[in-house]
Amino acid sequence: MILSDYHMHSSFSPDSNMEPEEAVLAAIKAGVTDLCFTEHMDLGHHMEMYDKTPDFISQEETIARLREKHPEIHIGKGIEVGYIAETVEETAMVLANNDFDYVLLSTHCVDGLDCGLPESKRGQDKLTFYKRYLETVYASVTDDRLTLYYDCVSHIGYIAKGLHYEDNSFPYEMFPELFDKILIEIIKRKKGIEVNTSGIDRGGHVLPHPSIIRRYKELGGRIITVGSDAHKSEKVGSYIKDALAIIADAGFEEIAVFEKRVPRFMKMSISQADSTEKR
Repeated sequence: MILSDYHMHSSFSPDSNMEPEEAVLAAIKAGVTDLCFTEHMDLGHHMEMYDKTPDFISQEETIARLREKHPEIHIGKGIEVGYIAETVEETAMVLANNDFDYVLLSTHCVDGLDCGLPESKRGQDKLTFYKRYLETVYASVTDDRLTLYYDCVSHIGYIAKGLHYEDNSFPYEMFPELFDKILIEIIKRKKGIEVNTSGIDRGGHVLPHPSIIRRYKELGGRIITVGSDAHKSEKVGSYIKDALAIIADAGFEEIAVFEKRVPRFMKMSISQADSTEKR
Protein backbone atom coordinates (compact mmCIF):
# COMPACT_ATOMS: atom_id res chain seq x y z
CA MET A 1 0.00 0.00 0.00
CA ILE A 2 1.31 3.44 -0.97
CA LEU A 3 1.01 6.24 1.57
CA SER A 4 2.64 9.55 0.72
CA ASP A 5 3.23 12.55 2.93
CA TYR A 6 4.45 15.32 0.66
CA HIS A 7 4.49 18.28 3.01
CA MET A 8 6.54 18.43 6.19
CA HIS A 9 9.04 20.73 7.87
CA SER A 10 12.20 19.70 9.65
CA SER A 11 14.76 21.71 11.59
CA PHE A 12 15.83 23.18 8.24
CA SER A 13 12.66 25.29 8.55
CA PRO A 14 12.61 28.16 11.05
CA ASP A 15 9.44 26.99 12.81
CA SER A 16 10.30 23.33 13.38
CA ASN A 17 12.64 21.56 15.78
CA MET A 18 11.99 18.13 14.26
CA GLU A 19 15.23 16.55 13.12
CA PRO A 20 15.03 15.07 9.61
CA GLU A 21 15.76 11.53 10.78
CA GLU A 22 13.12 11.91 13.47
CA ALA A 23 10.63 12.68 10.70
CA VAL A 24 11.77 9.70 8.63
CA LEU A 25 11.42 7.30 11.55
CA ALA A 26 7.98 8.70 12.37
CA ALA A 27 6.95 8.28 8.73
CA ILE A 28 8.10 4.67 8.65
CA LYS A 29 6.21 3.97 11.89
CA ALA A 30 3.07 5.56 10.39
CA GLY A 31 3.31 3.37 7.28
CA VAL A 32 4.33 6.21 4.97
CA THR A 33 6.17 4.94 1.90
CA ASP A 34 6.98 8.27 0.21
CA LEU A 35 7.79 11.51 2.00
CA CYS A 36 9.07 14.88 0.94
CA PHE A 37 10.63 17.58 3.08
CA THR A 38 9.21 20.95 2.01
CA GLU A 39 11.16 23.54 3.96
CA HIS A 40 9.92 27.12 4.24
CA MET A 41 11.16 29.97 2.07
CA ASP A 42 9.07 33.15 2.21
CA LEU A 43 11.36 35.87 0.90
CA GLY A 44 9.99 39.26 1.90
CA HIS A 45 7.92 37.86 4.78
CA HIS A 46 7.33 40.43 7.53
CA MET A 47 8.64 37.93 10.10
CA GLU A 48 12.41 37.82 9.73
CA MET A 49 12.64 34.11 10.60
CA TYR A 50 10.87 33.22 7.33
CA ASP A 51 12.62 35.79 5.16
CA LYS A 52 15.59 33.60 4.31
CA THR A 53 16.67 30.62 2.24
CA PRO A 54 17.20 27.21 3.83
CA ASP A 55 20.69 25.73 4.09
CA PHE A 56 20.42 23.80 0.84
CA ILE A 57 23.90 22.24 1.02
CA SER A 58 23.35 20.78 4.49
CA GLN A 59 19.85 19.70 3.53
CA GLU A 60 21.15 17.87 0.46
CA GLU A 61 23.84 16.11 2.50
CA THR A 62 21.33 15.11 5.18
CA ILE A 63 18.82 13.72 2.70
CA ALA A 64 21.54 11.76 0.88
CA ARG A 65 22.59 10.19 4.18
CA LEU A 66 19.00 9.35 5.13
CA ARG A 67 18.29 7.81 1.74
CA GLU A 68 21.26 5.51 2.18
CA LYS A 69 20.34 4.63 5.75
CA HIS A 70 16.59 4.12 5.13
CA PRO A 71 16.13 2.59 1.66
CA GLU A 72 12.72 1.28 2.71
CA ILE A 73 11.18 4.74 2.26
CA HIS A 74 11.42 7.20 -0.62
CA ILE A 75 12.69 10.58 0.62
CA GLY A 76 12.22 13.67 -1.52
CA LYS A 77 13.88 17.07 -1.31
CA GLY A 78 11.36 19.86 -1.65
CA ILE A 79 10.59 23.42 -0.71
CA GLU A 80 7.49 25.42 0.18
CA VAL A 81 7.69 28.86 -1.38
CA GLY A 82 5.52 31.63 0.03
CA TYR A 83 4.18 34.01 -2.61
CA ILE A 84 5.05 37.66 -2.04
CA ALA A 85 4.76 39.68 -5.24
CA GLU A 86 7.54 42.12 -4.41
CA THR A 87 10.15 39.36 -4.10
CA VAL A 88 9.03 36.99 -6.85
CA GLU A 89 12.07 37.58 -9.05
CA GLU A 90 14.45 36.84 -6.18
CA THR A 91 12.44 33.73 -5.31
CA ALA A 92 12.48 32.53 -8.91
CA MET A 93 16.26 32.98 -9.06
CA VAL A 94 16.76 30.82 -5.96
CA LEU A 95 14.51 28.11 -7.39
CA ALA A 96 16.25 28.22 -10.76
CA ASN A 97 19.67 27.76 -9.17
CA ASN A 98 18.83 24.78 -6.96
CA ASP A 99 17.59 21.27 -7.61
CA PHE A 100 14.42 19.96 -6.00
CA ASP A 101 12.17 16.96 -6.36
CA TYR A 102 9.07 18.99 -5.56
CA VAL A 103 8.14 22.65 -5.16
CA LEU A 104 5.01 23.89 -3.39
CA LEU A 105 3.63 27.37 -4.01
CA SER A 106 1.78 28.80 -1.01
CA THR A 107 -0.03 31.97 -0.12
CA HIS A 108 0.62 32.84 3.51
CA CYS A 109 0.68 36.63 3.39
CA VAL A 110 -2.20 38.89 2.39
CA ASP A 111 -1.54 42.62 2.15
CA GLY A 112 1.74 42.28 3.99
CA LEU A 113 0.69 40.11 6.93
CA ASP A 114 0.61 36.34 7.38
CA CYS A 115 -3.10 35.55 7.39
CA GLY A 116 -2.58 32.86 10.01
CA LEU A 117 -1.96 35.60 12.56
CA PRO A 118 -4.81 37.30 14.49
CA GLU A 119 -3.70 40.81 13.55
CA SER A 120 -4.00 40.07 9.83
CA LYS A 121 -7.80 40.21 10.09
CA ARG A 122 -7.72 44.00 10.54
CA GLY A 123 -11.39 44.03 11.57
CA GLN A 124 -12.59 42.63 8.25
CA ASP A 125 -15.64 40.41 8.01
CA LYS A 126 -15.19 36.85 6.78
CA LEU A 127 -16.35 37.38 3.19
CA THR A 128 -14.10 40.41 2.69
CA PHE A 129 -11.01 38.80 4.22
CA TYR A 130 -11.45 35.42 2.54
CA LYS A 131 -12.04 37.04 -0.84
CA ARG A 132 -8.88 39.11 -0.48
CA TYR A 133 -6.97 35.92 0.32
CA LEU A 134 -8.31 34.21 -2.82
CA GLU A 135 -7.42 37.22 -4.93
CA THR A 136 -3.84 36.82 -3.69
CA VAL A 137 -3.88 33.10 -4.50
CA TYR A 138 -5.07 33.97 -8.01
CA ALA A 139 -2.23 36.49 -8.36
CA SER A 140 0.24 33.78 -7.36
CA VAL A 141 -0.91 31.19 -9.89
CA THR A 142 -1.07 33.72 -12.73
CA ASP A 143 2.34 35.26 -12.03
CA ASP A 144 4.32 34.15 -15.07
CA ARG A 145 7.60 34.84 -13.30
CA LEU A 146 7.05 31.74 -11.16
CA THR A 147 5.27 29.37 -13.52
CA LEU A 148 8.36 27.36 -14.44
CA TYR A 149 9.47 26.85 -10.87
CA TYR A 150 6.68 25.19 -8.91
CA ASP A 151 4.65 21.99 -9.13
CA CYS A 152 1.60 22.21 -6.87
CA VAL A 153 -0.38 24.87 -5.06
CA SER A 154 -0.40 24.21 -1.35
CA HIS A 155 -3.24 24.32 1.18
CA ILE A 156 -5.71 26.50 -0.72
CA GLY A 157 -7.74 27.94 2.13
CA TYR A 158 -4.80 28.41 4.49
CA ILE A 159 -6.54 31.47 5.93
CA ALA A 160 -9.02 29.15 7.68
CA LYS A 161 -6.19 27.97 9.95
CA GLY A 162 -6.08 31.46 11.45
CA LEU A 163 -9.35 30.68 13.29
CA HIS A 164 -10.47 34.27 12.80
CA TYR A 165 -14.21 33.58 12.99
CA GLU A 166 -16.70 31.35 14.77
CA ASP A 167 -17.11 29.40 11.51
CA ASN A 168 -13.83 29.20 9.60
CA SER A 169 -14.88 26.74 6.90
CA PHE A 170 -14.00 27.70 3.34
CA PRO A 171 -16.13 25.74 0.84
CA TYR A 172 -16.38 26.23 -2.91
CA GLU A 173 -19.83 27.77 -2.57
CA MET A 174 -18.41 30.90 -0.92
CA PHE A 175 -16.73 32.14 -4.11
CA PRO A 176 -17.46 29.72 -6.97
CA GLU A 177 -16.37 32.05 -9.77
CA LEU A 178 -13.10 32.97 -8.08
CA PHE A 179 -12.33 29.36 -7.17
CA ASP A 180 -12.99 28.36 -10.78
CA LYS A 181 -10.61 31.03 -12.05
CA ILE A 182 -7.86 29.73 -9.74
CA LEU A 183 -8.41 26.06 -10.54
CA ILE A 184 -8.61 26.65 -14.29
CA GLU A 185 -5.28 28.51 -14.21
CA ILE A 186 -3.66 25.69 -12.23
CA ILE A 187 -4.88 23.11 -14.72
CA LYS A 188 -4.00 25.23 -17.76
CA ARG A 189 -0.44 25.59 -16.50
CA LYS A 190 -0.18 21.82 -15.89
CA LYS A 191 0.22 22.27 -12.16
CA GLY A 192 -1.48 20.43 -9.33
CA ILE A 193 -3.07 20.97 -5.95
CA GLU A 194 -2.09 19.65 -2.57
CA VAL A 195 -4.60 18.23 -0.09
CA ASN A 196 -3.25 19.42 3.24
CA THR A 197 -4.49 17.61 6.33
CA SER A 198 -3.40 20.23 8.88
CA GLY A 199 -6.68 22.05 8.39
CA ILE A 200 -8.61 19.22 10.05
CA ASP A 201 -7.38 20.25 13.48
CA ARG A 202 -7.27 23.97 12.67
CA GLY A 203 -10.18 25.00 10.49
CA GLY A 204 -12.33 21.88 10.54
CA HIS A 205 -11.52 20.32 7.17
CA VAL A 206 -8.70 19.45 4.82
CA LEU A 207 -7.32 22.28 2.71
CA PRO A 208 -8.73 22.85 0.21
CA HIS A 209 -12.28 22.03 1.30
CA PRO A 210 -13.58 18.72 -0.15
CA SER A 211 -16.02 20.65 -2.35
CA ILE A 212 -13.08 22.38 -4.04
CA ILE A 213 -11.31 19.07 -4.60
CA ARG A 214 -14.45 17.79 -6.33
CA ARG A 215 -14.64 20.90 -8.48
CA TYR A 216 -10.96 20.56 -9.41
CA LYS A 217 -11.72 17.06 -10.69
CA GLU A 218 -14.80 18.26 -12.60
CA LEU A 219 -12.72 20.91 -14.35
CA GLY A 220 -10.20 18.33 -15.51
CA GLY A 221 -7.57 18.47 -12.77
CA ARG A 222 -5.31 15.45 -12.50
CA ILE A 223 -2.23 16.24 -10.42
CA ILE A 224 -3.03 15.93 -6.72
CA THR A 225 -0.75 15.30 -3.75
CA VAL A 226 -1.26 14.78 -0.01
CA GLY A 227 0.63 16.35 2.87
CA SER A 228 0.35 16.55 6.64
CA ASP A 229 2.26 19.84 6.97
CA ALA A 230 3.90 18.24 10.00
CA HIS A 231 6.28 20.32 12.11
CA LYS A 232 6.45 17.69 14.86
CA SER A 233 7.04 13.96 14.61
CA GLU A 234 3.63 13.06 16.04
CA LYS A 235 1.96 14.82 13.10
CA VAL A 236 3.87 13.00 10.36
CA GLY A 237 1.37 11.00 8.32
CA SER A 238 -1.53 12.54 10.23
CA TYR A 239 -4.96 12.07 8.58
CA ILE A 240 -3.38 10.90 5.32
CA LYS A 241 -5.87 8.05 4.95
CA ASP A 242 -8.72 10.47 5.57
CA ALA A 243 -7.39 12.68 2.79
CA LEU A 244 -7.14 9.72 0.43
CA ALA A 245 -10.79 8.88 1.15
CA ILE A 246 -11.80 12.45 0.29
CA ILE A 247 -9.71 12.37 -2.89
CA ALA A 248 -11.30 9.08 -3.94
CA ASP A 249 -14.78 10.44 -3.20
CA ALA A 250 -13.99 13.32 -5.55
CA GLY A 251 -13.40 10.83 -8.37
CA PHE A 252 -9.62 10.52 -8.40
CA GLU A 253 -8.00 7.12 -8.83
CA GLU A 254 -4.37 8.28 -8.61
CA ILE A 255 -2.23 10.52 -6.47
CA ALA A 256 1.09 12.03 -7.51
CA VAL A 257 4.56 11.94 -6.06
CA PHE A 258 7.50 13.74 -7.61
CA GLU A 259 11.11 13.04 -8.48
CA LYS A 260 13.27 15.78 -9.99
CA ARG A 261 10.05 17.77 -10.48
CA VAL A 262 8.44 15.10 -12.64
CA PRO A 263 5.14 13.65 -11.36
CA ARG A 264 4.71 9.92 -10.97
CA PHE A 265 1.11 8.77 -10.67
CA MET A 266 0.23 5.98 -8.27
CA LYS A 267 -3.07 4.12 -8.24
CA MET A 268 -5.01 4.30 -5.01
CA SER A 269 -6.30 0.93 -3.85
CA ILE A 270 -9.71 0.55 -2.25
CA SER A 271 -8.05 -0.14 1.09
CA GLN A 272 -6.02 3.06 0.81
CA ALA A 273 -9.07 5.19 0.23
CA ASP A 274 -11.06 3.49 2.99
CA SER A 275 -11.20 5.56 6.17
CA THR A 276 -13.30 5.25 9.27
CA GLU A 277 -13.19 8.99 9.79
CA LYS A 278 -14.21 10.79 6.64
CA ARG A 279 -14.22 14.56 6.59
